Amino acid sequence: MLEVRHLTIRFAPGGPAAVDDVSFSIGAGETLAVVGESGSGKSVTALAMTRLLPEPPARYERGEILLEGRDLLTLPESGLRAVRGGQIAYVFQDPATTLNPVLTIRAQMDEVLALHRPDVPANRRARDAEIVSELTEVGITEPEKRLRAYPHELSGGMAQRVVIAMALACRPKLLVADTVQRQIMDLFRELKGKFGMGILLITHNFGIIGGLADRVAVMFRGRLVEEGKTGDVLGAPQHPYTRALIDCIPKLGAHRRRLATIDHASLH
Repeated sequence: MLEVRHLTIRFAPGGPAAVDDVSFSIGAGETLAVVGESGSGKSVTALAMTRLLPEPPARYERGEILLEGRDLLTLPESGLRAVRGGQIAYVFQDPATTLNPVLTIRAQMDEVLALHRPDVPANRRARDAEIVSELTEVGITEPEKRLRAYPHELSGGMAQRVVIAMALACRPKLLVADTVQRQIMDLFRELKGKFGMGILLITHNFGIIGGLADRVAVMFRGRLVEEGKTGDVLGAPQHPYTRALIDCIPKLGAHRRRLATIDHASLH
């Protein structure tokens, strides 16, 4: 469904590559977790899926991003607008980066339907019924009351669920999720089978991907250093950086255990 081939991105000519010769694929209904520290290139890779990185300073030097065989790097801006949200949707960790503070939840959900759901009738009653259905799907209680609410009137967790409802309302082929909340991860597990979408999960925490991700790709300094089935990577990591990340996971029941740190100099 999605295939990334030899993607290379720089922000300064002659400078280090933020994403360096990265290749991976995601099938329909499959979850790939991209794991790495801050600065490893995982979020840049996620934003590159629909060319959300400003150009310049970002420069796509090499590679292809194929969505069902179509290279998104060659699409004009008009073509990308249909892909963003409609075919590839994003759920960011902070809902404040997604929700408009001066619009009600209904207004923001209605805009999503107008842009990406021509199957929903334009009359207000039908739109409201669809919005309530989408909010209910993600576990929001009393969804009818939330239609008139503004983002600041919602708890952080509820606002995050509204963002997920907006993303799912587009019926995307791929959901790109940058989050570390276990509760949200559990919600993704429930929903991905129902909607049949692929998920690209961005996280620094190996401790939350077990049972959710089918495969894991580990990024270090812009490169993929290890990829495989989640159980195989967690059970027998091959790269020293992967082992170091896993060693940093706090272990319940450990008695006065000093937390591990990563010696980057040893990983050159």
